[in-house]
Amino acid sequence: MALPFFTACKAEHPNAKILAICKSWVAPIFENHPLIDGIISFQKKDLNGLKLTANSGRSLKALDLDKFYLLSDSFRAAYLAKQSNTTHRIGYPGQGRSGLLTKIIPRPKMEIHRSQHYLYLLKGKNREVNPALGSIELLAEEKDWARQELAELGIPNPIALFPFSVASSRSIPQLKVLEMLEKTDEPILIFGGKADKTKAEILIEASLNKKIQSVAGHYGLRESMALISQCEGAVSADSGLGHISANLGVPTISLFGAGDSNSTGPIGLYTKIINENVHCSPCQKNKCHNKEEPLLCLNKISPDLPWNALSEL
Repeated sequence: MALPFFTACKAEHPNAKILAICKSWVAPIFENHPLIDGIISFQKKDLNGLKLTANSGRSLKALDLDKFYLLSDSFRAAYLAKQSNTTHRIGYPGQGRSGLLTKIIPRPKMEIHRSQHYLYLLKGKNREVNPALGSIELLAEEKDWARQELAELGIPNPIALFPFSVASSRSIPQLKVLEMLEKTDEPILIFGGKADKTKAEILIEASLNKKIQSVAGHYGLRESMALISQCEGAVSADSGLGHISANLGVPTISLFGAGDSNSTGPIGLYTKIINENVHCSPCQKNKCHNKEEPLLCLNKISPDLPWNALSEL
């Protein structure tokens, strides 16, 4: 969702050198991007508490930055920028950040997508997001590696499945995933992080569909992105991998419930969101609070609906 900002930022400052300052786990998103001149990433431990965050911020002083756009709304991000001694620190108010900024941008009065929320920082007005701009850049050799890797796995041109999310309220329930897998005979490749490896193995063991493999926890983010780029399509929970898939131009179906798809839906030329809009969604919570009908928002989705929608894409 941040990538369109870099395109617009370069258009606004064509002669500027642009750096992405981010957490280390998302740094692979920005690698090889033609509009990004450098990436500065911080480990979790580098931002643990005010003292370490201050040290990390002071480490940026040597860059002599002119403008620091704060896409993150957190206090920590504003504190980091303040410690960097950047001349212009531009962001939204809230969370006690105002005293740390040099230019406060009033928040948009109407609800807009988060990608537009980022763009609004540039000129304080709404902009349309062109899904063809601001894409992840994969090298030709990365794509070649991915094609070869899928061939060695014996699963060329699979459908990618991203059933897991960091938030339990946004992960597709395991039984629902099994119901969905019964409704397709396409080859399926399950993606996820190291924490998802066992859950993926349980799905494969329990599923009647045996054309399924898992690479959850087997590859880093950059390799996973390359593999995703070679998939025929993707079915996703409300997760980062769904955003990556959509950004890469892979036809992507995203299942939403707890999250607000109007604000954080994936951006892409070939995307569709399935949302049953039940009475308790979007709750915006990381854990389901519907005690009588747990995860109603996702459980109500018909198991054949994602595959039908993907066929249409």
